[in-house]
Amino acid sequence: MLIKVASTVDATSGGVLLPEKAKEKPTEGIVVACGPGRIHPDTAFLMKTVIPVGSRVLYGKFDGTPLKYCGEDHQLIRDDDVLLAWQGEETLTIDNATPIRDRVLLKVTKAEDVTTTGIALAPGVAQQQKTSIGQVVKLGEGRLSSTGEVVPMPVEIGQFLKYRDYAGSDIKIGGEDFVCIRIDAALAKWSGA
Repeated sequence: MLIKVASTVDATSGGVLLPEKAKEKPTEGIVVACGPGRIHPDTAFLMKTVIPVGSRVLYGKFDGTPLKYCGEDHQLIRDDDVLLAWQGEETLTIDNATPIRDRVLLKVTKAEDVTTTGIALAPGVAQQQKTSIGQVVKLGEGRLSSTGEVVPMPVEIGQFLKYRDYAGSDIKIGGEDFVCIRIDAALAKWSGA
């Protein structure tokens, strides 16, 4: 897939201009072109690309290869590297976000500031702990089998998941923290708080 990379932020919200090295590399853009898909290595089945040209996508920070195309920044990525896609609107919201294939979008559970034994943690320590529990807010359609059939997701919206530590990609949507994981990173699921 060829992605036209979204423009970088040149200044902070307070108006301070950022030097080139301080600018965060954008990981979203618009799909400009894509191939028919990829061939499964064992069955030679064509696994079609599910993201149409013109869609906006969010991809991993270290995914793909940067290149210049028609004088503009683009990224060449695999369709498997796309975390979320959305149509139309410029900004990503929970309502327009669509996880791709076997990805799950989780609302991150806040890290506890008290241990299970009742010891209060210093504010910095509580923020350093990365939580690995979240509530399912959006689901992809499911994993593709080697024959191209979609295997339904084994979780439902509203359930809680415990996933492998440091799995997935952290995402901020509307000022809230989310993580997008592949379903095979999930270790346990349950309903209720």
